[in-house]
Amino acid sequence: MPRSRPKKPAPDYFDTVLAGAGERIPGLIADDSSRRFYRALLAGGSVAARAVPNQCLGIKDVWVGGDDKKALAITRLFTMMMLSQCYRWLSGKEPASEEKNKTRETAALNIGCLFGDGTQAAVKEFFDIDSQFKYDLENKSHLVHMGSLILAKASDACGHRSIDWSKVSFPVKSLKPLTSSRAIVDSAPIRSPDDIRALWAGHAAGVKAMNNCYQEPD
Repeated sequence: MPRSRPKKPAPDYFDTVLAGAGERIPGLIADDSSRRFYRALLAGGSVAARAVPNQCLGIKDVWVGGDDKKALAITRLFTMMMLSQCYRWLSGKEPASEEKNKTRETAALNIGCLFGDGTQAAVKEFFDIDSQFKYDLENKSHLVHMGSLILAKASDACGHRSIDWSKVSFPVKSLKPLTSSRAIVDSAPIRSPDDIRALWAGHAAGVKAMNNCYQEPD
């Protein structure tokens, strides 16, 4: 009997995306300290991103085997989440100012550029995420609303629209108006409590990876 050919290992799309974004850092970021910061953001974003199609069943259904494009969009999303997490840590220590907002805008734009999207749309997405994160931490500490909205963005990244964002204003204070305004197109990928818990577990793992990467010696 002829020998069957060994199966090729499935491509790790997230590794490919991480390597590509990492290669852009030296050409985009000038100083070593900032380079370390962006490498750490990417490391955390990649860990958090790859957990979503593996652990969140609603996203797994729309991931459908995945590809580079989906992995890139999800990794960019969760790298923005890592950036927002950093600013949430700083928010209690430093008062908001126009200068700090400009710094955040630059950081968000840089992340967009690392993933090939240096547009104001990428910056807007970051500020939407950041304002929601701030609101939920101050008012909805269970982070269920934030979790649902991030799952919706992850679903978008997989090419499946769950929310019509043109009908959404950030920060979202309640999901009920989204239902009444028919902003929610498909609730299946975003409504599972287990998926929301899995998303935040992935985020926590990403934060740990980000911190570890930042502390590694060059």
